[in-house]
Amino acid sequence: MDHPMRAHGPTAYELVLADYLAGLGLVLIALTIAAGIVPSTLLPGATATGGLLAGFAAAAGLCLIQAGGGIRQNRAALDLGLALLFATGLAWTAWAIVDAGAVPIVTGAALIAAAVPVVVLRRFAVRARFAPRFLSPRQLETMVAVAETMIDGDGREAIHPIDVAIRVDHLLDEGRPEVAGGEIKMVMFIVEWLLPLVIARPMPFTTLGSTSRRRAVEKVIGAGGPFRDVARTLKVLSCVGYYGNPETMRALGYVPFDERERSTDIDQTPIRHPDPFLGEQAGRP
Repeated sequence: MDHPMRAHGPTAYELVLADYLAGLGLVLIALTIAAGIVPSTLLPGATATGGLLAGFAAAAGLCLIQAGGGIRQNRAALDLGLALLFATGLAWTAWAIVDAGAVPIVTGAALIAAAVPVVVLRRFAVRARFAPRFLSPRQLETMVAVAETMIDGDGREAIHPIDVAIRVDHLLDEGRPEVAGGEIKMVMFIVEWLLPLVIARPMPFTTLGSTSRRRAVEKVIGAGGPFRDVARTLKVLSCVGYYGNPETMRALGYVPFDERERSTDIDQTPIRHPDPFLGEQAGRP
């Protein structure tokens, strides 16, 4: 399965993002240590609150360092670290406003600002890697996770889930997106943010492990209501993207009619039959 790595190798944005996450994580840990050494400067007021904020900053730093070690593999660490970073920055700023401290306000604002490049670089990295045409970068990542869950070939899949998702994206772009495009994007939103709730996992679908994803999908396949339509859409998209790929067709032994030996001597020119109605009209006086 080394083909997907060649076809979808690391992008420049991913390399920059990995270095940025590692550096930012170290800065957050250093900030936590500094907050413990000089709490009167960085965290004025109650010691318990200051220690809690410092702990959140350290946890965010550790998660971001782990995420920097593998942008694609450690998606959960990236999402958790980013969420902790935003939450810590907001809480730090709010506490500083309550306690009227100038330096902590600057520190809190800096934490929030430091999270912005992560979001921007991540978005550019996905666009550079997949070049989506119809789906948004987040929706395309959701489709990759869906394909990985729905196409379970025990490691013997003909094509990678990334190729399935990209083919679905291209087919949607080449079709009539104005007809069902909004509904499909809504399904992607439901899968990413609401589907994990059916198994009590309040986190994005792309962050879940493969077992949890499969449990969530299996739970809604036999369910009624709106989730039944969601499950049907996921099955249709996955099958179209997988079985409609020429490489999959070849792996399954399907040979297009034009390439079959018995079709070489057959005249495939369309047969044109006269319209009987026009003939009757011509024969009338």
